[in-house]
Amino acid sequence: MKPSLREQLLVDGWEERFSAAGSRLEETAEFYRALGYEVRIEDAVEAAAEGGCTSCFTVPGAEGPVRVIFTRASTVPCPAEEDLFE
Repeated sequence: MKPSLREQLLVDGWEERFSAAGSRLEETAEFYRALGYEVRIEDAVEAAAEGGCTSCFTVPGAEGPVRVIFTRASTVPCPAEEDLFE
């Protein structure tokens, strides 16, 4: 049986971090990038655990579809802490 997208990402070293839509999604993705992580954003329905409920991923009136942020350690050095808040 082929693993789900979420299972494959976890095997490949990605960690599931956050689910969001719209500006909150972009803000959080940028935060993780600033901390030095690789960031991957996936459709929440595709990334959901098999058999899990996905009804909240399509909330009417939301800023857009709910997506899931996955991160993993980057091979690029993290910027100095003082550079993060300039």
